[in-house]
Amino acid sequence: MDTRVMVVDAGTSAVKAAVLHDAQVVASSEVALAIDRPAPGHAEQSPDAWWEAFVAAVRKCVTEGPAPEVIAITGQMQDLVLLDGRGRSIRPALLYADHRATAELSTLFAEIGPTWHQATGNVADPSSSAAQLRWMSEHEPSALERTREIVLGSPGLLVRRATGEHVCDLTTASTTGLLDIGASTWWSPVLAALGVDEGRLPRLVDGATVTGRLDAGPAAELGLPSGLPLVHAAGDVGAATAGLVGDQRDTPNVSLGTSGGLATITDSTPGPNGALHRMVGPRGEGSILIGSLLSAGATLDWARRTYLPGCDHTRADELAAAAGPTDLLMLPSLAGERSPVRDATARGAVIGLRPTTTPAELYRAALEAIAYSLREIAALMPSAAGVDERPIPLSGGAGRSLLLRQIIADVLGRPVLPVAAHHASLIGAQRAAALALGEPVPASAMETVDRSAVLQPGPQRHHYDALASAHAQLWQALSPSFTAIASLRSAPPRS
Repeated sequence: MDTRVMVVDAGTSAVKAAVLHDAQVVASSEVALAIDRPAPGHAEQSPDAWWEAFVAAVRKCVTEGPAPEVIAITGQMQDLVLLDGRGRSIRPALLYADHRATAELSTLFAEIGPTWHQATGNVADPSSSAAQLRWMSEHEPSALERTREIVLGSPGLLVRRATGEHVCDLTTASTTGLLDIGASTWWSPVLAALGVDEGRLPRLVDGATVTGRLDAGPAAELGLPSGLPLVHAAGDVGAATAGLVGDQRDTPNVSLGTSGGLATITDSTPGPNGALHRMVGPRGEGSILIGSLLSAGATLDWARRTYLPGCDHTRADELAAAAGPTDLLMLPSLAGERSPVRDATARGAVIGLRPTTTPAELYRAALEAIAYSLREIAALMPSAAGVDERPIPLSGGAGRSLLLRQIIADVLGRPVLPVAAHHASLIGAQRAAALALGEPVPASAMETVDRSAVLQPGPQRHHYDALASAHAQLWQALSPSFTAIASLRSAPPRS
């Protein structure tokens, strides 16, 4: 691709920006973000913080590299942002990891019934935008009354402030509980139940068209010329999937960042599954099936800080490698779970402690927990389960760990191919820009990676095979405990 593309991934933990020309990164920057958790089950971020991080990341790229000719934005999906009549946020955004709307989800489902799940192609959970909107109407009605525009996802907010266009890509819209996935339109029965006028929702785009041009004011902030074309690419899952495997169907891939999951693009149209999400694919074609772990890298960071304080990632991996495979079974769900089970009350757990259990073994158990969970997600997808000699591409910051990659290969019993560990979503956004401009589409990361980096399952796979079914049973076995803990936390304090 001859055009220089500024690609931006507005994620949960950071806003990443890079200028790509041909297949090369000629400038890059990253600005960290923090998540606010004002109460149990709550997860919020400031939309203003997204914009500030966006400006800082883009300006750094502009000073270090050549000027871009187009901007493509992807990022976290399913965030609920309320804007007033001036386009400013009314309150912090409710993130995809926010599960406060449990009761509101139940009442909403009682009103609408199972046709809701059939229409949207997904079983809604408390983090769905629909449930969060009902929570807002019951707990912060004045904020909802002041709302003139409902933005869904961090890319939508950045596009809105940069161009004035109020849009949402179809991949992101699929996660909200508001989209008729077959018709690719907002589903009127759920809007009626919520009392939300469709005019407040964004215009739907396919993630591969020019959605606006950079306004003069934002252009000055960013250090860029006004009028630059801007593409709202597919949300991060869609962009990362396209960046990893391109248009290949039924090729499972793993992404491990703060959260994580296993995804595949398919032409099949499966019915709603509570442990999987179905999304419209990039360019509005096919479906992306994904099983999402709410805590992947977040769980590993917690385990490293807790069990091996003072150790960096490299030293922690060295100690865990020396410990060898464990017979500990850990659930990585620090704040609810989406897959391989859908349970907002799920929490982390460790089974199998002994008097001789070491901190290094506990840390390794966290690595193994991620791999076991991915195996259980794969079992839900016929195209991803079972013996297969094709390597599974793996991306994301947490996937930089060589030990974790080997454990995943051993637990899944399949080769693992490390691919563009932290650039998959950026490549996907670049591909979207090429499609929008009618230019040749760059190769996916999987097409260009060095195949000598493939990790084969080792002899330790037999150890993990023996424990995999026991790990899968923990979710159901501990569900009553999770419910009891959640009930205790929500109960009013005793006088």
